[in-house]
Amino acid sequence: MHLISLVISILVSAIVARTSQSLEPTLNLEVIFMSKTTLGSALNTTSPFGTRMHAPLTGGNLTDPKTGEVVATLLQTTDNGIFSDSGIFFPSAVLPYVWTVDGHLASMTVHGVGALNGLTYNYVHVETDSPTYSWMNSNFFVFKAMVTMDPPEITSALYGVTNTTS
Repeated sequence: MHLISLVISILVSAIVARTSQSLEPTLNLEVIFMSKTTLGSALNTTSPFGTRMHAPLTGGNLTDPKTGEVVATLLQTTDNGIFSDSGIFFPSAVLPYVWTVDGHLASMTVHGVGALNGLTYNYVHVETDSPTYSWMNSNFFVFKAMVTMDPPEITSALYGVTNTTS
């Protein structure tokens, strides 16, 4: 029985060592845009899972992180996610932006997990017909957001994932 345990532990160690080698290339996050969004007064509804938050996003922009230049303006929207009974916030929203370069629309679908009055991490899927930003349609993005209630706003960064080799 001891021999079987030893053989199994050696096999598991070999598999773990091989798996850790096969996870190359390393992923790096690059800041694509920064944003600040204003929250309006919330109208919430009760759900079986918790409370669905309907806080209007009344204004905001995406800015270039290097220059601070506005690259897109947020259109008003609402339905921001569910605050679960366990205390976890699950953001879920479609953020409509208008690109300043060409006036085309971008829909950024956001799903994540975090704190209602704190940090959230989100996956973002982008859809746009903008010739300038069409490259975003087939890429993976992470949206890190800090939500505060006083003042009611969301400060965030949109990260693109890039592959690099060690």
